[in-house]
Amino acid sequence: MQRSCDRGGPRRYGSGVHGTPPDGAATHPLTGVTAFTLRRRVSMREQYYEVRPIDAGGAEGDVVLHASQKQMTLPEEYRFSSDARHTRPCWTIRARTRMNLGDAVFEAFDERGSAIGWMQYRWLESEVLHTWRVVGPGLDVTGHQRSLVVGMARVLVSRLPFAGVIPVRHAFDVQFRDAADTLVLRVRRRPESRDRLTVTMPAGAIDARLAAGMALLLDWRGQA
Repeated sequence: MQRSCDRGGPRRYGSGVHGTPPDGAATHPLTGVTAFTLRRRVSMREQYYEVRPIDAGGAEGDVVLHASQKQMTLPEEYRFSSDARHTRPCWTIRARTRMNLGDAVFEAFDERGSAIGWMQYRWLESEVLHTWRVVGPGLDVTGHQRSLVVGMARVLVSRLPFAGVIPVRHAFDVQFRDAADTLVLRVRRRPESRDRLTVTMPAGAIDARLAAGMALLLDWRGQA
């Protein structure tokens, strides 16, 4: 059965593991999930994503979330909902400013508008490697492509004149680590599956909603 977003109970964020909220807090479709996939789909009207949890044996489950960019809006906004028409919203990723250039910041809000955390594209560091920072209660991690050589090549390719016109769905392995060098979040796209991202949260320290938002931004903006 597909789990919808629970609007009941107080919103107390911060003490859960793998997106599991404390007692009394509302749940969402990724509550208790330690790994999931985002599959990119393209229709006549839009590009969107389907989110499926991965079980302990590595098998994908049913679609529990639909995500897409809200059309014709500034600043940028991406919606995660438990239905394709976004009538049952779960959380939103929204650019902090209209233009959102340089150190672009994207904030995450739950279905009631309460802050979950934020993600920042680190413009200066990204001159060498596309670099992102994810911040939430008790969380502050930085991530970039695992391979230095591959990451530097990606930056060079992104500067070519045609890079913004012809999207290239490249493989990547972006890892986010904390100050102790503990792996907190990993987002991968394999060469043989250019429309499928695999997201894992091995340390249990990040809200799954932030993880999903970060994965979507890596793919949509091509800054992995």
